[in-house]
Amino acid sequence: MTGPFPQRTYGVLLHPSSLPGHDLIGTVGGDAHTFVDWLATTGAGIWQILPLTINGRFDSPYFSASAFAGNYWLVDLAGLRDAGLLEHDPVAAALHDHPVDGRIPFDEMRIRKWPLLRDAADRFLADPDHAWQADFAAWCARAEWLDDDCTFFALKDRYDGAPWWEWPDPLRTHQTAAVEQARVDLAAAIDRWRAVLYFFDRQWADVRRVAHAAGIRLLGDLPIYVGHDAADVWANQEQFHLDPTGGLIVQSGCPPDYFSAVGQLWRNPLYRWDVMADDGYAWWLARLRRCIELTDLVRIDHFRALSRYWEIPGDADDATGGRWVDGPGQDFLDAVRAEFPEFPFVAEDLGVLDDAVYELRDHNQLAGMRIIQFGFDGTPDNPHLPDRYPHACIAYTGTHDNAPIAAWWQSLDAAERADVAAYYQHEPDAGAGRATWSFIEAALGSRAVAAIVPMQDWLVLDTRSRMNDPSIEQGNWGWRMPVGAPSDALAHSMRQLAQRYGRV
Repeated sequence: MTGPFPQRTYGVLLHPSSLPGHDLIGTVGGDAHTFVDWLATTGAGIWQILPLTINGRFDSPYFSASAFAGNYWLVDLAGLRDAGLLEHDPVAAALHDHPVDGRIPFDEMRIRKWPLLRDAADRFLADPDHAWQADFAAWCARAEWLDDDCTFFALKDRYDGAPWWEWPDPLRTHQTAAVEQARVDLAAAIDRWRAVLYFFDRQWADVRRVAHAAGIRLLGDLPIYVGHDAADVWANQEQFHLDPTGGLIVQSGCPPDYFSAVGQLWRNPLYRWDVMADDGYAWWLARLRRCIELTDLVRIDHFRALSRYWEIPGDADDATGGRWVDGPGQDFLDAVRAEFPEFPFVAEDLGVLDDAVYELRDHNQLAGMRIIQFGFDGTPDNPHLPDRYPHACIAYTGTHDNAPIAAWWQSLDAAERADVAAYYQHEPDAGAGRATWSFIEAALGSRAVAAIVPMQDWLVLDTRSRMNDPSIEQGNWGWRMPVGAPSDALAHSMRQLAQRYGRV
């Protein structure tokens, strides 16, 4: 047994926004139910997703305006219509003449979808006899984060989207009297936000029930940092490294690496871990509780930051001038284990690592990650080569940050391709399909307790299907799976391969 994985298993990495369907973005209604039903036929035991938080800067789920609120853009309009909350056909209203697959048109989606969500929320709030009202009241009562988040969103609307540090004092500094007055003044808008966020949670809870009935567990994703212009930072300013105006004293990122020669500048505020320790990491534990409400397992993104993190001056233009600073380490993980004795977490242990990171991961018996695409740098002891995988890890062909294997294979020069081909015992001129399925078979056949393959690799798609390129800020996160791609033939091939390696 390895942590949250009691036996060999495998799964698929696909974010709900990438599902095909009858909206401008994949949804957590019928689109997700259809996918779960198909995934069950493959024998897979895991559906891994990206953060379920609201898309933020550059449309990324890793820069959300809230670490707690679900992504209401993923709400299924047809489900709201069927619940009597939309009079007209939401499919026709949302789609018009737009195709149902291809790239997500984020700007168009927001323009077209928000009026429908708003109208459904208003209709719901005006109907005290609606069948969901009792469940809604119970959900509001237990969602401790809801008041601050909905107040934040309502204030964002009042101030035309201006960041919170540009709001008038004393709202900018989250003074109690001012916030309470805002809740009175904006009561109707706050109630609307409660209803919209509830729609997401209700629909996602149905998806989770369907997945559990099919024997599929959901592996979620916890971004290590939160967005600067976020409800969490506004409501907890003392727990972040901010100057008196709300600006960044220091910011997050990582040093030069595989993806960028100047490192990555993420622009998230950094935590004041000493202040967080004083109250037993209460905000963090609440955040983790929320994650476990939504998924069964949680990948801790950028786990290495719990050991040491890259601190960059707040006004820097790139990440090269940063420095390593000690993170909260074992003290934090002890608090987490006390709250979650079952410890349903996975460590994203990628990037620039040192012995202290490995010791923190292994002391806490956390499964890490191995990426086959990272294995071919010419060093025979590369830990990402499949023959070197330990049992306590998850094997991936690639992640959402990697190019699909087909695109990566085609980008290699002759010498690199020959090296990879020799390892997998096929010809250097093998097609992208052969190379991709060699990688998939290596992942499933490895000693790793779990193997997870992005849907793009199962489908042998090219670079146009890449979810995220960390070296660029624009144009990511928009891929949608082609309609009909999850076929019976693919499910049969997946199941056969998984059976061969004891992962069904």
